[in-house]
Amino acid sequence: MRTVLLSLLLVLLIGAVLAAMIATRNYRAAHSLVEADPPAAVLATPEATGISGLQNVTFLTRDQLRLTAWYRAPSDGSVVILTHGTNSDRSSMLPELRLLTDAGFGVLAFDWPGLGTSQGAIRWDGQARRALTAAIDWVSTQPGVDPARIGGLGFSIGANLMTEVAGQDARLRAVVLEASVPAFADYMNLHFTRWGVLSEWPARWALRDSGLFETGFEPVHWVPRISPRPILMLGGTEDGDIAPELVRKLYAAAGEPKALWIVPGAHHGGYSEVAAAEYAKRLTDFLANSLGKNRPQ
Repeated sequence: MRTVLLSLLLVLLIGAVLAAMIATRNYRAAHSLVEADPPAAVLATPEATGISGLQNVTFLTRDQLRLTAWYRAPSDGSVVILTHGTNSDRSSMLPELRLLTDAGFGVLAFDWPGLGTSQGAIRWDGQARRALTAAIDWVSTQPGVDPARIGGLGFSIGANLMTEVAGQDARLRAVVLEASVPAFADYMNLHFTRWGVLSEWPARWALRDSGLFETGFEPVHWVPRISPRPILMLGGTEDGDIAPELVRKLYAAAGEPKALWIVPGAHHGGYSEVAAAEYAKRLTDFLANSLGKNRPQ
């Protein structure tokens, strides 16, 4: 009898240890969504990017947070605002910045609050939406910018927020959404439900103050309202963070005109690495046609 009890206690102990390991692992994975990596050194020296005319600028949000950004003025009035994903800063959008500036677009790429060199805490709710609205406000008033020819390009959570803001702000005349989800619940179901409450609830606890569970602002709710402004959506066939079926689900909810490209061989971003020429053509053609840009000769 004693042997049986000891065996049972050992099994329970092992089970408790495994449960704690699962819970801790999922808590840490979820919490990474509201953590900041060290700012890239290149943020302070935009000339080191090799992009001619790129400069550091700042602007204030309605929350009185000072956001830092890179800006290059347009050659013919059209500007694209770029928004990065989690655990990064505006330097993560350098491939897109180079493609767009090479094609003659003006660009504004800013750091979300709490990331890069921007002020504030990391929150993915109204604070972030107001940050993007402030970017639109700022760029609309710059010399040489046509306020009717502003587009947006967002990656991952930056695409989620781009969708939410574009659904309400018609000043964004066209949007490119890279690796976006229909709702954060879809992301949770994909990554934090394998072990039931052992994985889901630690993740929810880690993100309790993140704003990610805010109801009424899911991208799938706002994406139909972007129409009749054009949308280009992208995903990767090998994306383990945002599965292609999630991108397709958001695409199905969008109104026309819209286009979808699931990039063969691409993971979470890096489209220019696996399909450089086609990515450049699709991106610049879409934005040039949507924003009425004069193409360079």
